[in-house]
Amino acid sequence: MKRWLLLFLVVAGCCLSAGCGGAKNEGEGARSAGGANSGSSSGGGGGVAGKTTAKADVVFAREAVEGLLGGDASVASAFDWENLKVPGANVGESYVELPDDEIRDEFHKDFIEKFSASFKRSGASVGDLKNWREAGREGERTAVAVDTTTGKTMRVFVVRRDGRQLVSELSIE
Repeated sequence: MKRWLLLFLVVAGCCLSAGCGGAKNEGEGARSAGGANSGSSSGGGGGVAGKTTAKADVVFAREAVEGLLGGDASVASAFDWENLKVPGANVGESYVELPDDEIRDEFHKDFIEKFSASFKRSGASVGDLKNWREAGREGERTAVAVDTTTGKTMRVFVVRRDGRQLVSELSIE
Protein backbone atom coordinates (compact mmCIF):
# COMPACT_ATOMS: atom_id res chain seq x y z
CA MET A 1 0.00 0.00 0.00
CA LYS A 2 2.71 2.48 0.95
CA ARG A 3 4.60 1.90 -2.30
CA TRP A 4 1.77 3.12 -4.50
CA LEU A 5 1.22 6.08 -2.19
CA LEU A 6 4.86 7.03 -2.72
CA LEU A 7 4.27 6.68 -6.44
CA PHE A 8 1.45 9.22 -6.21
CA LEU A 9 3.79 11.74 -4.68
CA VAL A 10 6.37 11.20 -7.42
CA VAL A 11 3.80 11.39 -10.21
CA ALA A 12 2.02 14.40 -8.72
CA GLY A 13 5.19 16.41 -9.11
CA CYS A 14 6.19 15.06 -12.52
CA CYS A 15 4.06 17.41 -14.59
CA LEU A 16 5.39 20.43 -12.73
CA SER A 17 9.02 19.32 -12.93
CA ALA A 18 8.71 18.38 -16.60
CA GLY A 19 7.68 21.89 -17.50
CA CYS A 20 4.32 21.18 -19.08
CA GLY A 21 2.70 24.07 -17.23
CA GLY A 22 2.89 27.70 -18.08
CA ALA A 23 1.60 31.09 -17.11
CA LYS A 24 -2.15 31.34 -16.95
CA ASN A 25 -3.77 33.00 -19.89
CA GLU A 26 -6.62 35.44 -19.58
CA GLY A 27 -9.80 33.55 -20.26
CA GLU A 28 -8.30 30.43 -18.71
CA GLY A 29 -11.69 28.78 -18.51
CA ALA A 30 -12.09 28.70 -22.27
CA ARG A 31 -10.95 25.52 -23.97
CA SER A 32 -8.42 25.74 -26.74
CA ALA A 33 -10.01 26.12 -30.10
CA GLY A 34 -6.78 24.81 -31.59
CA GLY A 35 -5.86 25.31 -35.19
CA ALA A 36 -6.63 23.54 -38.40
CA ASN A 37 -4.68 20.56 -37.08
CA SER A 38 -6.04 20.68 -33.57
CA GLY A 39 -7.80 17.36 -33.77
CA SER A 40 -11.10 18.91 -32.77
CA SER A 41 -14.12 17.01 -33.87
CA SER A 42 -17.75 17.86 -34.00
CA GLY A 43 -18.64 14.21 -34.21
CA GLY A 44 -21.59 13.00 -32.20
CA GLY A 45 -20.53 12.48 -28.55
CA GLY A 46 -19.67 9.19 -27.04
CA GLY A 47 -15.92 9.08 -27.67
CA VAL A 48 -13.78 7.58 -30.38
CA ALA A 49 -12.60 4.22 -29.07
CA GLY A 50 -13.82 2.29 -32.12
CA LYS A 51 -12.38 4.52 -34.83
CA THR A 52 -9.06 3.77 -36.48
CA THR A 53 -8.17 6.97 -38.32
CA ALA A 54 -5.33 9.32 -37.44
CA LYS A 55 -7.80 12.04 -36.54
CA ALA A 56 -9.53 9.65 -34.16
CA ASP A 57 -6.21 9.04 -32.37
CA VAL A 58 -5.64 12.78 -32.02
CA VAL A 59 -9.16 13.32 -30.71
CA PHE A 60 -8.85 10.32 -28.39
CA ALA A 61 -5.52 11.56 -26.99
CA ARG A 62 -6.88 15.06 -26.52
CA GLU A 63 -9.99 13.88 -24.68
CA ALA A 64 -7.94 11.58 -22.43
CA VAL A 65 -5.30 14.18 -21.58
CA GLU A 66 -7.77 17.01 -21.08
CA GLY A 67 -9.77 14.73 -18.78
CA LEU A 68 -6.64 13.72 -16.87
CA LEU A 69 -5.48 17.31 -16.45
CA GLY A 70 -8.99 18.38 -15.50
CA GLY A 71 -9.26 15.67 -12.83
CA ASP A 72 -12.08 13.75 -14.55
CA ALA A 73 -11.94 10.20 -13.17
CA SER A 74 -14.18 8.97 -15.99
CA VAL A 75 -11.16 8.99 -18.34
CA ALA A 76 -9.46 6.20 -16.35
CA SER A 77 -10.48 3.62 -18.94
CA ALA A 78 -8.56 5.56 -21.62
CA PHE A 79 -5.18 4.72 -20.05
CA ASP A 80 -3.03 1.60 -20.40
CA TRP A 81 -2.32 1.40 -16.68
CA GLU A 82 -0.17 -1.74 -16.88
CA ASN A 83 2.28 0.03 -19.22
CA LEU A 84 1.72 3.72 -18.46
CA LYS A 85 4.73 6.03 -18.36
CA VAL A 86 4.64 9.72 -17.47
CA PRO A 87 7.53 12.17 -17.05
CA GLY A 88 9.52 11.01 -14.05
CA ALA A 89 7.61 7.79 -13.37
CA ASN A 90 6.90 4.35 -14.78
CA VAL A 91 3.37 4.07 -13.42
CA GLY A 92 2.76 0.66 -14.97
CA GLU A 93 5.68 -0.93 -13.14
CA SER A 94 4.09 -0.23 -9.77
CA TYR A 95 0.51 -0.66 -10.98
CA VAL A 96 0.97 -4.31 -11.95
CA GLU A 97 2.06 -5.09 -8.38
CA LEU A 98 -1.22 -3.88 -6.85
CA PRO A 99 -3.01 -6.85 -5.31
CA ASP A 100 -6.63 -6.44 -6.43
CA ASP A 101 -9.14 -4.53 -8.54
CA GLU A 102 -10.45 -2.49 -5.62
CA ILE A 103 -7.01 -1.03 -4.95
CA ARG A 104 -6.44 -0.54 -8.69
CA ASP A 105 -9.69 1.41 -8.99
CA GLU A 106 -8.64 3.58 -6.06
CA PHE A 107 -5.24 4.03 -7.71
CA HIS A 108 -6.89 5.30 -10.93
CA LYS A 109 -8.96 7.84 -9.05
CA ASP A 110 -6.11 9.05 -6.84
CA PHE A 111 -3.61 9.21 -9.70
CA ILE A 112 -5.93 11.34 -11.83
CA GLU A 113 -6.76 13.60 -8.88
CA LYS A 114 -3.11 14.13 -7.91
CA PHE A 115 -1.85 14.54 -11.48
CA SER A 116 -4.54 17.15 -12.14
CA ALA A 117 -3.80 19.00 -8.90
CA SER A 118 -0.10 19.15 -9.76
CA PHE A 119 -0.86 20.47 -13.23
CA LYS A 120 -3.18 23.16 -11.87
CA ARG A 121 -0.70 24.17 -9.13
CA SER A 122 1.85 24.83 -11.85
CA GLY A 123 -0.38 27.68 -13.03
CA ALA A 124 -1.30 25.93 -16.24
CA SER A 125 -4.68 25.24 -17.74
CA VAL A 126 -5.93 22.83 -20.37
CA GLY A 127 -6.43 25.84 -22.65
CA ASP A 128 -2.64 26.32 -22.67
CA LEU A 129 -2.28 23.21 -24.86
CA LYS A 130 -2.37 24.15 -28.55
CA ASN A 131 -2.03 22.54 -31.95
CA TRP A 132 -2.97 18.91 -31.31
CA ARG A 133 -1.65 16.83 -34.22
CA GLU A 134 -0.41 13.42 -35.27
CA ALA A 135 3.39 13.33 -34.99
CA GLY A 136 4.00 9.80 -36.21
CA ARG A 137 2.69 6.29 -36.44
CA GLU A 138 4.43 2.97 -36.03
CA GLY A 139 2.31 -0.16 -36.21
CA GLU A 140 -0.39 0.06 -33.56
CA ARG A 141 1.22 3.08 -31.84
CA THR A 142 0.46 6.69 -32.74
CA ALA A 143 2.38 9.67 -31.37
CA VAL A 144 0.22 12.75 -30.86
CA ALA A 145 1.98 16.06 -30.25
CA VAL A 146 0.66 19.21 -28.59
CA ASP A 147 2.44 22.48 -27.94
CA THR A 148 2.67 23.98 -24.45
CA THR A 149 3.01 27.63 -23.48
CA THR A 150 6.55 26.93 -22.23
CA GLY A 151 7.66 26.18 -25.77
CA LYS A 152 7.94 22.46 -25.09
CA THR A 153 6.00 19.73 -26.85
CA MET A 154 3.97 17.13 -25.02
CA ARG A 155 3.75 13.76 -26.74
CA VAL A 156 0.87 11.44 -26.05
CA PHE A 157 1.27 7.87 -27.26
CA VAL A 158 -1.90 6.02 -28.22
CA VAL A 159 -1.74 2.25 -28.62
CA ARG A 160 -4.27 -0.36 -29.59
CA ARG A 161 -4.66 -3.37 -27.32
CA ASP A 162 -7.44 -5.90 -27.76
CA GLY A 163 -9.15 -3.58 -30.23
CA ARG A 164 -9.17 -0.61 -27.81
CA GLN A 165 -7.35 2.70 -27.98
CA LEU A 166 -5.33 3.45 -24.85
CA VAL A 167 -2.89 6.16 -23.82
CA SER A 168 0.35 4.39 -22.88
CA GLU A 169 2.76 7.27 -22.38
CA LEU A 170 3.04 11.01 -21.86
CA SER A 171 6.36 12.76 -22.42
CA ILE A 172 7.67 16.32 -22.60
CA GLU A 173 10.32 17.38 -25.11
